Amino acid sequence: MIAVHRSGSVAPVSASDRTDPAASDPTPPALTSADTPTAEAAATGAAADTGAAAASSAAVPPEALPYDGVASVAAGTVLWAIAAVIGLIIVGDLRDDGHLWWLATALCGFGLGLLGLWVVIRRRNRLRSAHA
Repeated sequence: MIAVHRSGSVAPVSASDRTDPAASDPTPPALTSADTPTAEAAATGAAADTGAAAASSAAVPPEALPYDGVASVAAGTVLWAIAAVIGLIIVGDLRDDGHLWWLATALCGFGLGLLGLWVVIRRRNRLRSAHA
């Protein structure tokens, strides 16, 4: 193995140098033009690898999952609401112990849960109207 140093000098690396973290140079070696793909090679290689998958997925849209997620999001939102109520009850103790952020976390979880509930209910309604 050959190491390229910051100064641009090249030096052979022995097996003991590779295992010693203090001996390794933290900067990666510079890439040469042989290491970087050309635009043509990148376009043909990437297109050849993903072309068949993209063509088949573009023709048929994926089907929606049968589960709409409303019950899960609602349960999580209720749990965050319970945690927030408990936090409001013991807010003095939380403040004294330096754990007031627990209450803030519960309130944020509840708020994001309400937002998530709105999203999954809209999704459920769209799925129902699409099947009707």
